Amino acid sequence: MRKIYLVGCSALAVIASAGQANAQATVGGSAGAPAVQAAPAPAGLQDIVVTAQRQSSTAQKTPATIEVLKANDLLTRGVGSLSDALSNVSGVFVQANNKGLNVNIRGVGTGLDSAAGDPGVNTNVDGVYYRQASTIAAGLYDIDRIEVLKGPQGTLYGRNATGGAVNIITADPTFDFGYRGSITVGDYSLVRTDAALNVPLSQTLAMRAAFGSESHKGYYDTGQDDADRTAGRLKLLWTPSSSLRFLAGVSYSHDGGEGPGSVLATEPDGSRHAVVAHQPPGKLDQKFYTAFGNAQWDTGPVVITFIPTYSRYIYDYIGTNTSIYSQQRARENQFTSELRFSSPASSSLKWVGGLYYYSDKLANYANLLDLGVINDQPDLKTKSYAAFGDVTAKINDRLRLIGGIRYTKDNKSQSNTYVIGFGQTFGPLDGKLKSSAVNFRAGAQYDLTPVIMAYATYATGYKAGGFLPDEPGYNTFKPERLRSIEAGIKSRLFDNRLQLNLSGFHYSYDNYQVSTLGFAHYGGLSALVFNSQGTTEIYGAELQASYRPTPDDQFNLSVSPLHSEFGRFVIPGTPVTPPTVVTGKKVPSAPSWSGSVSYQHDWHIGVGRVSARAETYFSTSYWSEFSHSTDSHRPGYTRTDLNLTYYGKDDRWSVGAFVKNVENSWIVTLKANTAFGDYLLQPPRTFGATLTLRD
Repeated sequence: MRKIYLVGCSALAVIASAGQANAQATVGGSAGAPAVQAAPAPAGLQDIVVTAQRQSSTAQKTPATIEVLKANDLLTRGVGSLSDALSNVSGVFVQANNKGLNVNIRGVGTGLDSAAGDPGVNTNVDGVYYRQASTIAAGLYDIDRIEVLKGPQGTLYGRNATGGAVNIITADPTFDFGYRGSITVGDYSLVRTDAALNVPLSQTLAMRAAFGSESHKGYYDTGQDDADRTAGRLKLLWTPSSSLRFLAGVSYSHDGGEGPGSVLATEPDGSRHAVVAHQPPGKLDQKFYTAFGNAQWDTGPVVITFIPTYSRYIYDYIGTNTSIYSQQRARENQFTSELRFSSPASSSLKWVGGLYYYSDKLANYANLLDLGVINDQPDLKTKSYAAFGDVTAKINDRLRLIGGIRYTKDNKSQSNTYVIGFGQTFGPLDGKLKSSAVNFRAGAQYDLTPVIMAYATYATGYKAGGFLPDEPGYNTFKPERLRSIEAGIKSRLFDNRLQLNLSGFHYSYDNYQVSTLGFAHYGGLSALVFNSQGTTEIYGAELQASYRPTPDDQFNLSVSPLHSEFGRFVIPGTPVTPPTVVTGKKVPSAPSWSGSVSYQHDWHIGVGRVSARAETYFSTSYWSEFSHSTDSHRPGYTRTDLNLTYYGKDDRWSVGAFVKNVENSWIVTLKANTAFGDYLLQPPRTFGATLTLRD
């Protein structure tokens, strides 16, 4: 990693010198000139507005490592799920699981089942946090963009944002009539739809209705890992005055089909032969309902925002996955509300503060049918309260100071938990768990030139603890806590044709949570969770570069070197299993190098244009399981996506073709920590075509 440091220092020097020359050439200012962003040239890279820090800003002015995935780019790539969307983001690793997916950023995330614990990456849809990973696996439709914010976000996003945040922003109603729709067909009998209709009902009231669906055959020879999804969303926007805005909506999604699948770790690379002992291989029935609102009042000196949301999650599954034939059931009710106060957009002092409430009630049931083991957790409750504030103060034309703090209090309980197995019944395993955290961030932004911004931050993160089915004294696990230092530089050079961003970070990570299937202290088989005893160390860097030499050509490069190592970590033995030593091993899902490179070119033909894009994601070898068990070390790989699209006049229609995973790389996302050691895989090579119409 010393080489990374030297290369980074050299790059910073080059950026600073090039930026100074660029600033003098394009703005004509001296070293003391105000730090005003130069207007982008028509042929140059355009600014992207994000809301990653709860207020509108451009990605280049946000003092954090952030990647933005635009809706049209995802559509032309043939992306239909969040897992697909994140698969080409450097430093991000997506694990499949029984209920959907787990997102890891820079080696920080979770390997826990959603019943056992919370995610380490905070996933939001339109500013609302959803705990269940499966609720975001139901497909993407009528979205505006996806923001991937890397690093702990403890002050603005609170609990369960130790690794970062993924923000999915869907399209809101507008006061112009419009429509858009697309249909995608491909191999594995793929049919995917994405449609939206926007209707102004009056001068102050507008409606937007959206629909999405996806179906395809399974990627395994058993028919598993298929898709049978439908989803819909309705939004109403009312603006009775220029200072008042009310948004309300409902949404519904359903996932069916056979559900997830896996292959034995002993299978040869390339195999998609899933071993199942019963027919049918699986049957999935998963539903998700939401009702949400967003009220905003601009009083002048203060903008007041209130966001209440209710969701209900229903999950039923029976089948064979990770070589275990099981029946699983979950029922979850979640309610969140956030009251936020913020500065107006014109204020030189940028601040936001507020109160947050989270309530969750979960009933979880798992029956390992062939083993005769039942874990029944009918009453898992969580209540969380938080107060937060964050400010960016302009000291002078170049320097801005950053400060934020958040207090979080979590109350968890479990009641009437029973474990049945081997002719015995254990329970009730009841308990209560209370924890709290004060997270903060402090830092500074400095405009080296009008087109180069440097920043440095110190931030902390907190991920809640939880319960597991075991006897009292062994049935809880501790919260995770993370401390982060990050510094970086963001630049636009050569008349906005080159964007070059570089950052480095260091994490100190306490109480790292891992899960494994094993024998609990009462002697029965259960999903166990353990915390590390020492501090896990993770550090690395990120390079993001975009170059647009002409209006019709663009190159992109993203590289993420990463080092990770567990501190003292000994998983204690049980009456029937010996201790496991994890100390000094690499963190799972954290390759030493990952990144992507892409090139896009446009040809203008009459009133239309043809756009071609090639992108390759690469990863060095990595561990797919925390204890480094047999067959858990996976080799490096590349995965290339190609797409070619023709756009008609004013981009009002388009038709395109795509190929994903051209190499047909066999990519393991997770090795199940069971006696059988199954692999869960990314999709194989797929191809298809998309037709899009828009007003």
